[in-house]
Amino acid sequence: MLDNRIDPRDPDSALVALFRNHAVPNETKSAAAGRLICDDMEVCEVRAPGSRNVSVFPALAVSHWVTDPHTGGQQKVTYAERFSRQYQQFKAKTAQTKSGTPLDYAPFLTEARRAELRAQNIYTVDQLALIDGAELKNLGPGGREMKNKAQEYMADAKRNAPNHVMAAELEALRARNATLEEDLEASRKAAAAADSEFEDMSDEQLRNYIKASTGHTPQGNVNRKTLVRMSVEARAGTKAA
Repeated sequence: MLDNRIDPRDPDSALVALFRNHAVPNETKSAAAGRLICDDMEVCEVRAPGSRNVSVFPALAVSHWVTDPHTGGQQKVTYAERFSRQYQQFKAKTAQTKSGTPLDYAPFLTEARRAELRAQNIYTVDQLALIDGAELKNLGPGGREMKNKAQEYMADAKRNAPNHVMAAELEALRARNATLEEDLEASRKAAAAADSEFEDMSDEQLRNYIKASTGHTPQGNVNRKTLVRMSVEARAGTKAA
């Protein structure tokens, strides 16, 4: 939950950017066809949390300029580049998402409050924690309290992050140990089943089995326990081959 959250150093991280296709009338084509002809134009709708205003720009229009750190020259940044993640989601025809903790996870908000905040383009706890100025006033009575609680929520989450990581690691370790125990138990059962398979054989039959499987006859006075073990190993070698 701590990844991809709003960066207070980056004002854009609090904005809601949505790309869509906008139908633009093509006067030349319309005149030639005698009917309305429209071209699709990719646009970027930008909403600021706490404001009902929507700014619309062509997706490939220049948003701003940046200085190239290598050449010192000026480079243009389009809205598609400025909000690259949302633009890639738009091109892939997937849901365009806003990073952060959804309002549904904020225990200090009622459903009515969540609906009001979404109507004002506030979709995450991260955005609520950063809202200020006129946008904060637009939240009405209790707006400052909601912002403070959002900041407390974020701070608590950050403090508890190491504990969450440790708990996840312990859970993963328990899962691995459980898997190992299951594997060991399966191995014990397989070994027991293999032993029982040879228990009904005579010593002579065990010797013949070992010879047939390995090409070598056990030499000397080999006790039964050793013959069984050699038979198990011979069978394992045969399966591996």
